[in-house]
Amino acid sequence: MPASEPLVPRSGRAWTVTALVLLFLLINYADKTVVGLAAEPIMNDLGLGEQQYAFVQSGFYFLFSVSGVVVGFAAAKRRTSRVMVVLALVWGLTALPMAAGLGFGALVASRIALGAAEGPAVPAATHTVYGWFPTPDRALPNALVHIGPTLGVVASAPLLSWIIADFGYRTAFGVLFALSVLWAAAWLLFANDGPYATSATPAGVSREPVPYRVFFRSGTVLGAILTGFVAFWATTTALGFLPRYLSAGLGIGHQQAGTLSALPSLFATVVILVMGAVSTRFRRGGAGSRRAYCLPGMALLAISGTAMILFPHTEKVTAIVLITIAFGLPSAFYPMVWLLIGELVPPERRLAVTAATTAVATSAGVFAPLAMGGFLTAENGYAAGFGVCGALLLAGAVAGAVLINPERDQRRLPARSLESVSAA
Repeated sequence: MPASEPLVPRSGRAWTVTALVLLFLLINYADKTVVGLAAEPIMNDLGLGEQQYAFVQSGFYFLFSVSGVVVGFAAAKRRTSRVMVVLALVWGLTALPMAAGLGFGALVASRIALGAAEGPAVPAATHTVYGWFPTPDRALPNALVHIGPTLGVVASAPLLSWIIADFGYRTAFGVLFALSVLWAAAWLLFANDGPYATSATPAGVSREPVPYRVFFRSGTVLGAILTGFVAFWATTTALGFLPRYLSAGLGIGHQQAGTLSALPSLFATVVILVMGAVSTRFRRGGAGSRRAYCLPGMALLAISGTAMILFPHTEKVTAIVLITIAFGLPSAFYPMVWLLIGELVPPERRLAVTAATTAVATSAGVFAPLAMGGFLTAENGYAAGFGVCGALLLAGAVAGAVLINPERDQRRLPARSLESVSAA
């Protein structure tokens, strides 16, 4: 442990916060998936066509990136734990218009508002958990936090599909409202910012922060943006179109398709936990972050891209296996992005940098549904759309392997920042 790092005994509080953050991200992803799972009843009820549905899916991301940047920089000097309460309450409020049975305009407006409130969620959640653990011990809690989105799909897809089928999609939105409010109450009771939320600076010593531009010009952050963009393209495609592909493309029943669409997330959960444990062992054994995080992450993207290109051209059982790999591995890749940025960026800059990185990367959420919607108006649209997604994943894997190197970029930082980074 670096000398400047605060000596704080381990406690159950850190793991309580980690568990609540996991639930936060689980609810986050349930909110995202509900429209995709209820696509057919919503389209039938509101009389929506393919392009209108694609617009609804894209609308979620209209303010997603902007809010991520704005909130990330605004919250950099504030208590991140309180920011998370506000975000969760806004999520709940955006579910009410659809629970009340309002129309297309309300659906679009609520999805745009939800996207604005979810944009800062993952950076804020990750930053909060990092505040409770020193750098060498972050891989496992980071993995546990980032199975929240994948568990969100695993848990929400079958549950919400059942609620939608038996009680209607409006009831599903009502359930999501209740979950958000209950989580906010639990968070206020049990959680707070941790002892590692700021850099340790000796009393009487002032350290000038490293300018943000230094980090955004680094290969590690640029590579994180590019790889995050292609991974999020795949995730957004799955959220909006995988249940429909399983139903319309493979001839699987609606409720069964909703259940099968959780397979990639279940697979991702296993991969995230395994990679977290292995990465922790590597780091404690002295391996650098490029070996422990970067290169395994690029392998995940390359395998995913290959499976993505292949599955539309295979028979049903093989297609389901390849779909599980193709859409599961990008989700398993995300935790490595935050670990890599955390290796380079000190706490006082980390929330803003991760928020901006996330904002640019998740802008893929605007383009992917529109692109897929365009492909679906032509013959063999699914194969073309998934093929483009696979090509992007392969290109991202190559770019990330070349650009991402936290050790190299850390050596290039101004000397005033090195102690801060090592203590983060």
